[in-house]
Amino acid sequence: MHRLLSALLLATMLLLSGCLDVSDGQDTQKFNGLDYNPPITAPDFTLTNQYNTTTTLSDHSGKVVVVAFTYTHCPDVCLDLEANLLTLMSELGSDYGTEVEIISITVDPVRDTPEHLANWTSVRGYIWPHVTSDNHTLLVDLWNDWGVAVFNEHINSNHSEGDGHENDEHEDDAYEVGHSTTITFLVDRNGMKRVAWSGSSWSVDDLLADVHALIDEGQ
Repeated sequence: MHRLLSALLLATMLLLSGCLDVSDGQDTQKFNGLDYNPPITAPDFTLTNQYNTTTTLSDHSGKVVVVAFTYTHCPDVCLDLEANLLTLMSELGSDYGTEVEIISITVDPVRDTPEHLANWTSVRGYIWPHVTSDNHTLLVDLWNDWGVAVFNEHINSNHSEGDGHENDEHEDDAYEVGHSTTITFLVDRNGMKRVAWSGSSWSVDDLLADVHALIDEGQ
């Protein structure tokens, strides 16, 4: 059922995200992922990361930014994606932090608090910003702005009402978040959406080549 919802939500995401070039013509496809044709402005955001400081997309103007939408209690695809991002960060070497930033945005702010994200990322060695907000309306608007479809009933469920179980991990594990098949966005140095990658089974080498192509555009 979860995978069916993901497939349906992916179709919605593709409609909302802008024009993706899925042509078979080799001359129209510049990247290994799906091109935005034409590129569109990536919506800005200011959110709280696992270090309890703010992460703002526009603060990374001049860098290539890899933006992913995930959540830590995801049973499958999101976890694979996060592992791929760690490999990507490693492969970037000195380009990570100087030329490239990675940002993971939660679709489950009820459980993905800064404190939880701090523990979760520390165990896994994920040092790039994992961001959230206690302003759930802001996050819903952000998902919509980015064209990420999320069944957000969990935000207003008993999990987010002060029912005395906020720190009960077993209680927290009781639901999954329906969302569009995980999309990873590549944003260029000028803050424009340029490439989208679907799912988590993509080749790190192929995505890395797209990142380097965007780095090279500004040099």
